[in-house]
This record gives sequence, C-alpha cells and structure tokens, in this order.
Amino acid sequence: MIGTTGVRAQDIHLTQFYTAQQNLNPALAGQYDGSYRAAGNYRHQWPQINKAITTAMIAFDKKFFFYNDEIDAGILLINDNYSGFNLNTTKIFLTGSYKKMLKGHELRGGIQLGYVLKSTDLSSQTFPTQWDYQQGIFDTQVSNGEIDLSESQSFFDMNLGFAWSHKFKKFKPTVGFSIFHITRPKDTYFSTQTERLRSRQVVHAEVDVPINDDFTVEPKFLYMWTTKVQDMIIGSNVKYHMDHPFFKNIYIGLLYRGGIGRNSDMITPVAGFHVKNFDIGLNYDVNVSALSANSSRKTTFEISIIYTAPLFAPKSLTIPCDRY
Repeated sequence: MIGTTGVRAQDIHLTQFYTAQQNLNPALAGQYDGSYRAAGNYRHQWPQINKAITTAMIAFDKKFFFYNDEIDAGILLINDNYSGFNLNTTKIFLTGSYKKMLKGHELRGGIQLGYVLKSTDLSSQTFPTQWDYQQGIFDTQVSNGEIDLSESQSFFDMNLGFAWSHKFKKFKPTVGFSIFHITRPKDTYFSTQTERLRSRQVVHAEVDVPINDDFTVEPKFLYMWTTKVQDMIIGSNVKYHMDHPFFKNIYIGLLYRGGIGRNSDMITPVAGFHVKNFDIGLNYDVNVSALSANSSRKTTFEISIIYTAPLFAPKSLTIPCDRY
C-alpha cells in the first residue's frame, strides 16, 4: 500500500524551490541579471529511515536577445535516489522560454521537453510468493512470481509554464503557473499495465520589498497539487545588503511546509549569502509532522549554489566616421 500510494504521488521537490527555477517553472529560464547562469541543488532527506533519499540537480541557462524581446535556452539534469528501496530516477530536460515586455509588464512563457529513466533492483526486494510460513521469513531463493515486471522504464515528458512580473514603486512581484507531465506518459514497471503519470500543477509567487537601503524582505509562496495530493510552502527571507568588494548580501529566513486540510510537515530555517558571482543557500528542515512523535531527528538538509556570469553590455552605441 505504501508503494502504490506514496511512490505514485511522489515527485521531485525542493524546500529552496526558488533556487531551482527550471525545475519550478520552464518560463523562469533566463530570469536573472547576467549573461548566463549555472545552478546546482542537493537534498539529503530522512537518513534515519532505511537510508536517505537524495536529490541532485544541475541546471544551465543563457539569454539570447531578439530586438526588444528575449529568447532563453537551458538544460536541466536531475537524479533522485532512494537506496533504501533501490529506486533511482534520472531526468534530462531541454528548456526554452520567451520574454516579452509590454508596457512595463514582463511576460514569460516556457516549455520543457525531456526524457525520464527509472530503475529498481528486484533482487533486493521481497514479494508475497517468497514468504515462508513455517520459518516466518522471506526466502529470496524462491521465484517472486512476477512475469511482467521489469527493473527499468523510460518515457518522454513535457512541461509548460507562464510567469508575470512588474516593477512597482517599492516592490516587484513575480507570479507564475506551471503544469508538469501534460502528455500523461505511461509510468509503470509492469508491461501489461497502462498506468499514466498524473499532471502536476504549480502556483508560485515571490515579492522583493525593500525596507530601506540596507534591508529587503522577500516573501515566497508555493502551492502544487496532483489529483488529491497537495503541498504548500510559505515563508520569507530577510536580506541585508552590504557595501563590500566580495560579499554583496547575506540573508536569513523561515519557511513552513504543510497544506490545506492536512498535517503540518516541517519548519525550515534558511540562511545564505552572495559572494562575488555566487549565491549560496542552506536550509535544515525540522520535522513537525506526526512522524516526529517517534523520532524528532527525522530531518532534511539542503544546499543550493548558483553562479551568475556578469553581463558586459555597452551603455551607449557609437558609429565611427571618418573626418574630412
């Protein structure tokens, strides 16, 4: 029951969702101040429960200017591994987005096309036909009785996204909507079944609110759902801007994960800083769900590193002319 209800609803997610923009919304490729961007995220979840669930992703995107508009291209690599049950998922996506400025409003649309590979190790798992009633153990030397069960599967996937942002006098909000698995690919290890991957919808928002010349408050919101499964993250970072040749800013924050009509999941302290062209963020999820009643040490660690190359664009254009 855990395998059919939990794994089917499971999709790769991060607490620092705002640092992995291609994973959040394809339309956010290219949304940065610079020439190109390289980002990496690593998540180490619940190591005390039959080994840890680890998630690693690497992303790269670059801008290409098209008159007054912008075309952005990116690539996203993801690996999700749960060694406790020998489950491994690898994804590779190509991302394309388009930015249009319309009367001060920034409108973005994006698409992702990719390939997903999932695998498991059946030799390390047990099945009902292997149960030895006399000894009260699973005998792995006995056939598992599964004739149409494969150790791997693969499929093509497609995601879409849209985003809007606008600079007001004192703040700049960004709001986006994305939908994943819109092609409903076949997602099953059984060759005779046709289980389809359900679409996942995401709504996200972020606002930069300057308090004064030194401090900025950055509220963040994420809500995503698929069928009857939903997840919500809400919180804020407080950023302190510094006049330093290397350190541009530091920030701390607090995030909460829960949902509508469901148990609370975690509370997360967040901290980070900007040094040279790198943004580094850390968080430590503190479990507050019913699982913490048996052990409060079921926690999650996450780190994000983003490198943004500066954009060297001329402030003015001149046309050389010979003098006569």
